Amino acid sequence: MISEIEIVKAKANDFKKIIEIEELSYEDPWPREIFMVDYLFNASSDYFVAKLQGKVVGFVGVWYEGKKLHIINVAVHPNERGKGIGTSLLVFAINLAKELGHEVVYLEARKSNVSAQRLYKKLGFIEKEELKSYYQDGEDGIRMELTVSKEDEDK
Repeated sequence: MISEIEIVKAKANDFKKIIEIEELSYEDPWPREIFMVDYLFNASSDYFVAKLQGKVVGFVGVWYEGKKLHIINVAVHPNERGKGIGTSLLVFAINLAKELGHEVVYLEARKSNVSAQRLYKKLGFIEKEELKSYYQDGEDGIRMELTVSKEDEDK
């Protein structure tokens, strides 16, 4: 992980860059309207951006669901990949869950996205469930989960 990275809560003017990163990162990106509705009207969601030299280079979106934190989206600008930014965003979300007293962090990954699954497993996530035809294009997904607690912070 790179030390110059700063992760902060997204502001409304960050969403143009978030949407750009989303569209560059996924063949089937979330529509921009979904981001804006989620950001403006979903009190149970938050978005955080990773900044490198003041420039937004990645983001993570989370939903707070009782004792669970759901990582709904994470992406890094293609030009900035391989620098540990995605790992930093995921570790940030995991630490946020611990701070808020959540017990579980979970996310979904495309079955074909083996590199993402490898990263999630490296961070301690385990496969919990196969999700048939989960994605809009019909591809299966995998739900992965990490059990967390405040006591883990010292490890």
